[in-house]
Amino acid sequence: MNNLSVNNGLFAKPTIGRSEYGRVKVALAPGKGFMDWLRLTTNKHLAKRNPDGVDHVELMKHNKSDDCWVHLFGVVYDVTKYLDFHPGGIPELLRGAGRDATPLFNQYHAWVNYESMLKACVVGPFVGDLAKLPPPLPPTTSDDPNKLGVPSSLSSLLGPSSSDNDFGSRIDTHANTVSIEHDDWKDLQMDNIILSLTPTFVKTSISTSGVENSEEFARLRILVHHFWKPAMEFEFEPTALLKNQQFELKIVDKRRVEVEFSDLNSVEEVLNRGKVKIQRRPGVSYHATRILAKIRVNHDTMLLKLEIPKDTVYRIPLGHHLSVKVRKGNAVLYRPYTPIRSTDPAHLDLMIKVYPDGICTPSLEKLKEGDSLEISDPIGDKNFSDWICNAQQLILLAAGSGITPMIDILERRIHENSVDDVYLLMFNKTEKDVQTGEDVPWKLSEWMKTYDQMDEEQNIVLKNILSSPEDDSLTSPHLTGRVSPALLNSIVRTSSGTKRAFICGPDGFIAAAKNALEEALGLSADDVHIFQG
Repeated sequence: MNNLSVNNGLFAKPTIGRSEYGRVKVALAPGKGFMDWLRLTTNKHLAKRNPDGVDHVELMKHNKSDDCWVHLFGVVYDVTKYLDFHPGGIPELLRGAGRDATPLFNQYHAWVNYESMLKACVVGPFVGDLAKLPPPLPPTTSDDPNKLGVPSSLSSLLGPSSSDNDFGSRIDTHANTVSIEHDDWKDLQMDNIILSLTPTFVKTSISTSGVENSEEFARLRILVHHFWKPAMEFEFEPTALLKNQQFELKIVDKRRVEVEFSDLNSVEEVLNRGKVKIQRRPGVSYHATRILAKIRVNHDTMLLKLEIPKDTVYRIPLGHHLSVKVRKGNAVLYRPYTPIRSTDPAHLDLMIKVYPDGICTPSLEKLKEGDSLEISDPIGDKNFSDWICNAQQLILLAAGSGITPMIDILERRIHENSVDDVYLLMFNKTEKDVQTGEDVPWKLSEWMKTYDQMDEEQNIVLKNILSSPEDDSLTSPHLTGRVSPALLNSIVRTSSGTKRAFICGPDGFIAAAKNALEEALGLSADDVHIFQG
């Protein structure tokens, strides 16, 4: 498919690929990238505010490319100036113009920190009736509706059902085992598979008095999100025969997924090809986890220890992230986080910085041990393990809670006993913001005692750097300053080897860190990964 732009600017430019969950990406004009948007909006406001709120009548008036407002999670944004920066193209964003764009956002961008990205575009709170807003328009660029994760109700109108398409996959059953393979799957790992055997109630009959009778069934869902390739979802019809079944998930020859059921002798009957819906690049699904512990990390940051349901196999690859579903009154909000992986695959940790005036985080802070929290499928398609291992110098720059994705990266390098250089520079405002105290329930505190030095023989260097230290004494264990070329040059030793860098933090920090890496160490955009979720 070749989507060409025309002079009115309303049609997509040539596509350059797809985002991590299937959204078409277009070639943006020079000066219209993510970093350009940050520079344009930092400490600025581009929309005319209406603190009294916007109702549905007013919102529907702003539905054109030169006057585009959208509703997202209870807030109205004027995204007119953002249209040219949208990686999915202008027409795709205009699908939500004058409408409730929340369903589109959940479908394509559940992992994006929209509050930060669009904070310069806020008009005001939505005070109208969502039921009176028209639904989003259908996709504008798709040769296959399912590639865009179109809801089934729309997919049936736009093309053949995905259940009639194998997308190159093969499903076989033998004895008590079902197996799935695809010629494109060359190096599958357990981290690439999500499996859930979810209880569900199915209506089985209606009594003479009109009462519906239902029975508890179980639905098997397998998601294969192979590195660098489109994710594929296999969802089998619910059946009572799968209820409370014990299973074992295996990867065979790094290319085939096998699920063996210990007490099921009729796999062919319930898991055959005719009883599965297959989707390529599916929408994001959510899983209910249980909060095992809630731990205070510092004055504004907490750690939630989550337990994965017993009938779910949930693995998250290194550097990938997830979306958290938060309920706030009648609204459903979403927030992206990169979890800290556990050695126990049944658990993972989320570190959350709470903003008192934030939309999502105050609701998260109210959660208690034993409460449920819904998390999405892992989001991402990159294999960071290879990227990390092939670097002679690895520079990790984190601000505040941006330390979270760096934990797994650092642990991987320490575990490998690599002789290459690793630098983890953690930027905070004051001592109370530092997240490496004795109460922090991970190895970072222990690592700081070992690696917080500038020894020529030391190949791992960990440093806390404060921009507004409260302790100005010479005995302070922390460096002071902000991310800059001079600071990087003072810490990172000169090397001719391959360099890779990761950045995570607020928008302003990301822009400053990227510029510092380019100027001080000569790193190009291809050598730097920015965590945006």
